[in-house]
Amino acid sequence: MSQTETSPINIFSQAPRLTSESNAALTSWQSTATSILQENWQALLGSDLGISPGAIDSPTAFDAVNSLADPGYAARLQIGPESFPSLFAFSSRMVLALVNDMLGTPCEQWPEIRELTTVETSMVELLFGEITRAISQAWPEIHPLECEQDCVIARPMRSRLFSPDDVVVRSRVVFETSLGPEEAIWLMPQMGLATIGIADIDDEQVPAEPAPQMRALAERIPVNMVARLGDTTMSLAELDALKVGDYLTLDQAVHQPLELIVDGRLQWLGHPCRLGTRQGFQIIASKRE
Repeated sequence: MSQTETSPINIFSQAPRLTSESNAALTSWQSTATSILQENWQALLGSDLGISPGAIDSPTAFDAVNSLADPGYAARLQIGPESFPSLFAFSSRMVLALVNDMLGTPCEQWPEIRELTTVETSMVELLFGEITRAISQAWPEIHPLECEQDCVIARPMRSRLFSPDDVVVRSRVVFETSLGPEEAIWLMPQMGLATIGIADIDDEQVPAEPAPQMRALAERIPVNMVARLGDTTMSLAELDALKVGDYLTLDQAVHQPLELIVDGRLQWLGHPCRLGTRQGFQIIASKRE
C-alpha cells in the first residue's frame, strides 16, 4: 500500500456474540418465561393467544433501540441482584389490541394508533406486571430471579436506557393473535446478563469499541426531564369520579425537596422557584455526587 492510500474507516464495530452455551441457557429461560406469560395473560384476556420465543442476536444498543416499534410501549424492568436495566417493547397496535381484549371488546382488525387513556395505562401496567412475574418464575434455580417493573415507557425508541455503544442481547418474542402474528422485542445488556451467569462472551471475539461519532450524536439528543410533585394511590372507581376542583393528598411533605426524574430515574433533588415569568427548579442535591 502506498503512502497516499488509506484504509476505509468503519465506525461500526461488530458486537461480540454469545457463546453457544450461553445462547442455549438464555433460550431455555425465555422459552419457560413465554410459557408462563401465556398462561398468566390467558386469565386476563378474552381471546386465545400464543406466545413463543424467537430469534436472538447481539447488536449495539443504538441499532437495537432503533429497531423498536414507533410508536410503541415498553415495560422498563430491573433484573437480577444488581438490578440491570431491561426493556420489553411492543408496538402500539399490539398494546391497544390487548387492552380492547381485556375490556371484552376484541378487535376484528388492528386498531388505529392513539394514546392510551389513564385507565388503559393502568391495564397495561397490569399486563406488563405479569411479564416481570414470568421472567422471575422462569429462572432455572431454587429461588426466583429478582425482577421488578420500573415503569411503562411510551415511545421506547426514544429511551436512553443504554449507552449507544453498549452491546445488548435482543430477543424476539412472537405473539400469535386472532389478528395475526406480532413481534415484541426484549432488550438486555450483555454485561447485565453476565452478572447473573448467563452471558459468557467468546474470548476469541473482540468487544465492540465505542464509536466517537455515535457518542457525539447521542450527546446532542434532547432528554426529557420531569419534576415530580408527589404520588398518590386510588382505585379505578375513585379515579373515574375525579372532577375539576377536587383535591388529592400526595405522599410528599411540604418541607421535602422535589424530585427531578430523567427517563424514569431519580437524578436530582431541588426546590421550585421562579425564573422570570416561568416556573423553575433549583437543584440542591445530585445522585451523581
